[in-house]
Amino acid sequence: MSGAQPSGPPPSDLPGPPRPDLLGLPMPALATLLDELGVGARHAGRVFGGLHRRLQPIEDIADLGWRHAARLRAEATVAQVVVEATHPSSDGTEKLVFRLADGARVEGVLIPMKGDRLALCVSSQVGCAMACTFCATGTLGLERGLRAGEIVAQVHAARRRVAEAGRRVTHVVFMGMGEPLHHYEATRDALRVLRDPHGPCFKGRHLTVSTVGVVPKMRAFARDFEGRVQLALSLHAGTDATRRRIIPLAATYDLATLRQACLDHPLPGTRALMIEYVVLPGQNDGRAELEALAEWTRGLRCLVNLIPFNPFTGAPFRAPDEREVRRVAERLHALRVPHSVRWPKGGPVAGACGQLALVTPR
Repeated sequence: MSGAQPSGPPPSDLPGPPRPDLLGLPMPALATLLDELGVGARHAGRVFGGLHRRLQPIEDIADLGWRHAARLRAEATVAQVVVEATHPSSDGTEKLVFRLADGARVEGVLIPMKGDRLALCVSSQVGCAMACTFCATGTLGLERGLRAGEIVAQVHAARRRVAEAGRRVTHVVFMGMGEPLHHYEATRDALRVLRDPHGPCFKGRHLTVSTVGVVPKMRAFARDFEGRVQLALSLHAGTDATRRRIIPLAATYDLATLRQACLDHPLPGTRALMIEYVVLPGQNDGRAELEALAEWTRGLRCLVNLIPFNPFTGAPFRAPDEREVRRVAERLHALRVPHSVRWPKGGPVAGACGQLALVTPR
């Protein structure tokens, strides 16, 4: 299924410095810009609500006035993200291919929840620089990071799509293409927009940011959101030797450094850290590795999510069978490690965890 062509030239084709993107500006920054443009900060709530709650083009925002709308059109831009294609899976998930204004493409995944609710997995980069060996996106390399407005625009494009079927995007997970903390400022601003009560107003506990362990940015994330937005750490090993084999960044931040960052992370109320652990048969599922994982998590308020490896072309690993995954879960239970199993969804359309690489399903 294809959407309409975005109007106007992409920002990269415009002469001079890039225009500010209204869709990526948190409320305080938007108010400042409106003052600078002569529109007036008093219109910030109206503009923000029109763009993010009612999903309106600038000229349709009530009581803004045509002169102010024309000024914003001339001096600013609004990120354009189009749902270029959709790939529904037999398990109820749906992979979305988003086309950006410069022609680049990223993928997202809609995951059904109870009732009319959906979780949306969004991308933060075109490709990824982390090169994790269990992730298809890592084979692409990094083309560029997404701007905050482009991240938000994915959410809005998905919201429009599902509203036609009477459904709602209630959860957003930054677990698509890219490392969300690699260019942290864009992720931070997108989260601020999504949480703002004048706009989409997603609850903090319904927003999750996954990272492979960029420790300085984990600490910035902790300072900026004080634990009110869920952090998911892609750990995937209990020992440094194994982690370095499968995650290149592990050579920079070892497990002790990661653990200290997790110990320092604020956890309001009963919240817990999410620890992601992809099950790689013969690599990280042995007794010694799991015992080391148990020791690493001791003293942390966390939940280990076991993720069966989802295969992709050229992958150096095989997918575990159900028996192997359950054996890992049983060992963690015996070691008193809180855990759950995230059984794959989206595999038939190459939309499962670790499979997003712009591959068209057959």
